[in-house]
Amino acid sequence: MTSTFFAFNVARRGMSAHRTALDVTAHNVANASTAGYSRQQAVFKTTAPFGVASANRLGSAGQIGTGVQIAEITRVRDSYLDYQLRPQLAKMGYWEERYDNLSLVETVMLEPSDTSLSRVFDRFWSSWQELSKNPTSGAVRASVVESSATLAQSLNSVAVQLDTIESDINAKVRIVVNDINSLATQVAELNKQIVTNRGAGLNPNDLMDKRDMLLDELSTITEFTPMYQPNGSIDISINGRYLVQESRATEITTKMDAGGKLVASWADGTELQMKTGSLKGLYDVREYISGEFYSKLNTMAVELMTAVNTLHGQGRPLEDDPLNEGQNFFVLGNLANGDPAYTLRYIMVNPHIAENIGMIRAGEDGAGDGDGTNALGIARLRSALSENLGDVSVESFYSGIISGLGVETQQAERMAINQEALATQILHRREEVSGVSLDEEMANMLQFQHGFQAAARLLQTVDEILVTLINLGR
Repeated sequence: MTSTFFAFNVARRGMSAHRTALDVTAHNVANASTAGYSRQQAVFKTTAPFGVASANRLGSAGQIGTGVQIAEITRVRDSYLDYQLRPQLAKMGYWEERYDNLSLVETVMLEPSDTSLSRVFDRFWSSWQELSKNPTSGAVRASVVESSATLAQSLNSVAVQLDTIESDINAKVRIVVNDINSLATQVAELNKQIVTNRGAGLNPNDLMDKRDMLLDELSTITEFTPMYQPNGSIDISINGRYLVQESRATEITTKMDAGGKLVASWADGTELQMKTGSLKGLYDVREYISGEFYSKLNTMAVELMTAVNTLHGQGRPLEDDPLNEGQNFFVLGNLANGDPAYTLRYIMVNPHIAENIGMIRAGEDGAGDGDGTNALGIARLRSALSENLGDVSVESFYSGIISGLGVETQQAERMAINQEALATQILHRREEVSGVSLDEEMANMLQFQHGFQAAARLLQTVDEILVTLINLGR
């Protein structure tokens, strides 16, 4: 048979449980605007009832409940949404990085604008066209040298700026690798704290929220496989190799590959392999800029230089050139050592021609000084088809390069927008599950408040009963 104090204890437990639930509600309300916070929930559970089946049990109507307690404080989280979200974040990071750097290349090319390379080409061809009409004019010849020097310097500048972008990407690769190491170290430390708390029978909800935020951030950099362990830790592997294993984090280093590009690697020198993520985006856009895009521009510069020099060498200058110093209109700077691979960077107007404009070979060999046939031939190179460029002209080839860059940039922008929309949609779904609804918390607060008040009223009633019982003997 239970005593009078039995209900007293039940009421005390009810007050304690509802007060704890109010504390959890207060914590939710306080963190309603905290990024990455998952709504927490106090789980009510009945305590063990009084009376068990036995041969000498007291006669009663049945088991009597002993009250309520908070079994645990859980966080409301759908792990499947995390599983859906993180691959999309990796793809979003990839396309955003690709778009950002391709946009820089578009800025370098300045197409279309009054200072773009295409406008410089226009002035170059026009100056040769004008020279064909006035082959003996010193002013026109000076204009040819000036427009040609501007074109060469513009090509040199493009090469330098593309190299600068590649250098900046290398620097960003180093920064991103440092971010990976920092995130891995933080996850490993949180694993240690979470395992310790779980071992003590506690739910470290706020620590797990912080760890999930770090995993979201890491997923934008590189794809990875999370492996949830029974003790509460999460191991992280990238392409089959552990980045984090319980409380241990593996450091990622950087090294230069054979092509002079900075890459991430494991401690044993094995290159970090990835399929997507912002780091992979940096790799791929760097390969496009320094490889395909630069190569096409250099091919165009080589063809321009070769075609102009070939025709120029067949003409005659206004002045004698016994050493044939003015045969080639374009030459390569000394640093290029005559290697065509460096044409884009080092192409320049022949210094002998720049000093003596009479060396420009505007007329056909054997013709008079007033002949501008050779200059006209060079001007017509603008639309002349070149087998080395795939049977298109220099002008068309350059337009194709710019169009290709535009297509790549637009695709990257479109994919980045699409991935951001998809990731945002999943984030909203996760927020619907894990986010704090102030209206819901207000309703819970009233419920727990009334529960606390009811338990307190029960306690008061039991107290009055006890006072009555005590006073019966007086």
